[in-house]
Amino acid sequence: MNANEKRRLSAEAKMQAHALKIINRWKNIALISSAIGVTITYYGMTNGIQNLLLGIFGIIIIAASSLIAVVLNLGLKNGRRNVGKILNILDGGGSDEVNLP
Repeated sequence: MNANEKRRLSAEAKMQAHALKIINRWKNIALISSAIGVTITYYGMTNGIQNLLLGIFGIIIIAASSLIAVVLNLGLKNGRRNVGKILNILDGGGSDEVNLP
């Protein structure tokens, strides 16, 4: 591997690490919104029939934000694995091929 390829792989690893930080921030926002959904659901379900729609809305918030958090977590796991492979190639410790555009 020549120096130009190493620089390119190093830059790619840095960009992916930065993207992973942003994805992690969005995952945390999704988890916080899920907790807010729990609060809305509790309030809607305990204050009588007139707030039933608020409880249903809270359940929808919980389901949507939990699904988003799960998808983002999967992306984080795969992204970390990919950055690890790139760094492994840069260290010369593997024969893994990484196809970068």
